[in-house]
Amino acid sequence: MSTTPTSGLPGPPPTATPTSEAQKRQRKDIARIVAALVIVIVLVAFVVKNSEKVNVSFVFFSASVRLIWVLLVTAILGALADRLLLWRRRKTRRERAGRD
Repeated sequence: MSTTPTSGLPGPPPTATPTSEAQKRQRKDIARIVAALVIVIVLVAFVVKNSEKVNVSFVFFSASVRLIWVLLVTAILGALADRLLLWRRRKTRRERAGRD
């Protein structure tokens, strides 16, 4: 038996530092937010600068619309595609993890 008094509190783990993992995740989240803000600012500046009417040709018809709408619809469609791909990737990872 040990004669050294203990305070009853567990000490920090010798090698694992959960706070460093949380800090890494927080840094990644901050980097994503900053990148998204930069993209939004550039997109807004580009849209404001290019608000004239343009002719857009689709497969079966063409239309004359303001460039701002073309850019906004394209940005929204790109964001939706990104979310869809992320959702599929997470679903695939969960399915693979369930099989292991």
